[in-house]
Amino acid sequence: MQYTYKRNKQAIPETSIPASVPPTATPSGNTRRRFLSATTLLAATAVAKAQQVQLHVDGGLADIADKKSRERATRIVPPGASGTTHFEKHCTGCQLCVSACPNQILRPSTNLKNLMQPEMSYERGYCRPECTRCSKVCPTGAIRRITKADKSATQIGRAHWIKEDCLAYSEDVTCDNCARHCPVSAIEMLPNENGYSDTPIPLVDTERCIGCRACENLCPARPYSAIYIEGNLRHRIV
Repeated sequence: MQYTYKRNKQAIPETSIPASVPPTATPSGNTRRRFLSATTLLAATAVAKAQQVQLHVDGGLADIADKKSRERATRIVPPGASGTTHFEKHCTGCQLCVSACPNQILRPSTNLKNLMQPEMSYERGYCRPECTRCSKVCPTGAIRRITKADKSATQIGRAHWIKEDCLAYSEDVTCDNCARHCPVSAIEMLPNENGYSDTPIPLVDTERCIGCRACENLCPARPYSAIYIEGNLRHRIV
C-alpha cells in the first residue's frame, strides 16, 4: 500500500457570455422564483376558495350555517367501554382510538375531570354500526374488544327530539332524514300532532335506539339539530 499526493485538477475556464448577447437574454433566477411563487399562491388560493364554497353552501349556493353541539348531561363514550365510570377509570388518554377512528368522531376531552380522554363528537360524522376499530387498538381495556353484532346491540345513548327545532313541525317541511338513515329503525314518521298540517314528524323508540347519532349528524336543522343523543351512564343491551 502506498500513499501519494493527489494531483491538482486543472482549473476549468469559465464560459463567458458572448458580447453579442444582451444581458437581459439570460433569465434571472430571482425573477423565475418570484413567478413560480406567485403562480403557486394563486393556485392555492383558488383551491381554498373552492373548498370553502363546497363546505359552506348547498347545491344552490345558499349559505349554510355551521352546526353547533348541544350541551349533554352525560358524555358519550364508545361502545365496548361499558359506561362512563369504567372508561374514566381505565383510559390513559393515549389517543390510539382517536387516530384509528375512520369517521373522526373521537376527540380528546377538554374537561379537566377527564382531560385528554376521548369523547364522541358528531360534527364530522356518526358512529357506524359496522366499525369496531377503536376496540381493537385500546391497550388498557377501557374499550373492550367487541364484534359488529355486539356493537349493533349496545345502547351507548338515546335520541331525543326537539319539536321546536324540527323543520317538519315548525316550517311544515317534509323531511325524513332521521328515520331514513337510522340503522336500527328506531325512528318512525307519524302524522303531525299540531293539528294544522299533515306533514309527518319523527317518533323515537328509545328502547331500540343505540345512540349511533346518524340522526343528529344528518338532520338539516341549523344551528342545532332537531334530534340529538344523550349519553348513558351505563351501556345496555337492546
